Amino acid sequence: MRILFIFSILLTFNSLVYSQSQHGLEKIIVEKYYVSDTSDAKSNSGGNLHAGSVSYRIFIDLLPAYRLQAVYGVPGHPIQIATTTSFYNNEDFGAAIANSIPSDKLTNNTLMIDSWLSVGAAAENYIAILKSDDTTKPLINTDGILSNTDSIAVIPLVVRDGIIKQSPVSVVTLFGIDSSLYSILGKKNSAVSGQKFSTDNGSWASFGGSVGVHPMNRILIAQLTTDGELSFKINIQIGTPDGKVENYVAENPIGNEILFPGLTFPVQK
Repeated sequence: MRILFIFSILLTFNSLVYSQSQHGLEKIIVEKYYVSDTSDAKSNSGGNLHAGSVSYRIFIDLLPAYRLQAVYGVPGHPIQIATTTSFYNNEDFGAAIANSIPSDKLTNNTLMIDSWLSVGAAAENYIAILKSDDTTKPLINTDGILSNTDSIAVIPLVVRDGIIKQSPVSVVTLFGIDSSLYSILGKKNSAVSGQKFSTDNGSWASFGGSVGVHPMNRILIAQLTTDGELSFKINIQIGTPDGKVENYVAENPIGNEILFPGLTFPVQK
């Protein structure tokens, strides 16, 4: 449990919502952010995007004053993020973490649907919110793409894009996650089907903890674009208002760990 010790010292229609009224974690929200069409796929820049690819955003919804500290994998509680095909990566300006996405390039080609990890950010100087919570004007794509109105995503990106300019934003810190993450969520696309990232000794974290846009304390932890079936199994550590920690696991809780079925996707029935 070395990683957990490290973190203990750190002080809607288009969404699938998994709730469990217990302590500070209220629910997990998997938002279908965008569905790529043939115009997006035919774009000659940004990488090999397939029509019909779905961009998913994974949010954690916390009670007020609680903070996200880490998404972690330890022995007995691994992180697993997988697709039956492959994840889409923007090959011009993409990155494995949201904080490395250049904000001045967000309107270029398919960068807005790149795959990455986050502790709240959508790019440099931008924080992510659900499209249904967004009341700001969207960014306009300079290549005239990402304009699909597929009902699966409900709210088109040309109407609401789910990002708000903000500085500073919480930054991802990686612990024990090696180059395997970058081979899957870096700037290169793979033709190999069945991509999976997994670790039982690593995490992405937020020093000081992350909070969502007021009044909803919803924090984006990943954006993943794929034309396959997405699945994940993750574990969350959050900080309480009185300086304690709560650990939520996808399965097999021990001690003070709290079982939260929504940390497995699709939810097992």
